[in-house]
Amino acid sequence: MKNVDVGKKKDTERKASAIGRLFTKPEVIKLIREGKIEKGDVVTVSETVGMLGVKMVPQILPFCHPLLITNIEFETTLFDEGIIEVKGTVRNVGKTGVEIEAITGVTFVLLNMYDMIKRVDRWVSIGDIKLMEKSGGKSGHVKRDYEYEGVVLQVAKSEKRGLKEKMEEINLIKDFGVEGDVHGGSEREVSIFPIECMKNVPEEIRRTINPFDMTENIMIMGIPPFLLKEGKKLRIGEAEILIIKIGKEKFVNEGKPYIVSREGRFGKVISGGRVRIGDRVILI
Repeated sequence: MKNVDVGKKKDTERKASAIGRLFTKPEVIKLIREGKIEKGDVVTVSETVGMLGVKMVPQILPFCHPLLITNIEFETTLFDEGIIEVKGTVRNVGKTGVEIEAITGVTFVLLNMYDMIKRVDRWVSIGDIKLMEKSGGKSGHVKRDYEYEGVVLQVAKSEKRGLKEKMEEINLIKDFGVEGDVHGGSEREVSIFPIECMKNVPEEIRRTINPFDMTENIMIMGIPPFLLKEGKKLRIGEAEILIIKIGKEKFVNEGKPYIVSREGRFGKVISGGRVRIGDRVILI
């Protein structure tokens, strides 16, 4: 066992950012928002614990040096779906970086949240903890290009409303939509459906649906739906799409449109190109 001698390194400004998530029930998110968790303000208390965790790193991890921490910031987002996302950024001036400190801080925030809500949900889980960005030192600035990668399962188009014809590939045109599709040139240029949303269909309706019937242009898998919010961008095959709407104003109560009308993503093509079955889907 040997510690690394950093004595000859130059002091530089350094920064590291990490992310992590806690998975619970939608009703627990509601209790947190309403301030009804018995132990107190879940977000404020947990972010304070995260700051303590950052400063305790050298005491619990023997290969980490004591550092002059200049700033600690946390950003917590509550998702209605039952997910809490914590982003943490740590800065210092010194001879070694703060990647471990950022990861530890986020982990402590999530652990304290677990402790505060476990009485109302004993099956809370924690995950997705990872470094997203770091700067300073010999390696300079390094940033994760994307967090999640998915895949195109099916593509389809139709010149008429209703079920679409499955294709091997479709062509997306900037500021228009899918070439040869009835919705091309409309406000909702292209429709995308995350197959993971099928779990939100009531069982009695799900039994009547063939999930691979296509009422949308692109079916994808692998990007958590809670991240596919309005304003997010997706790189799908050769194209780039901006999500502008989730669901429709009028819900349909049967068949595949039941879930597409509620959780389909509708987008604007900001960079055209071909999209094929098996293409990568990247949240950017």
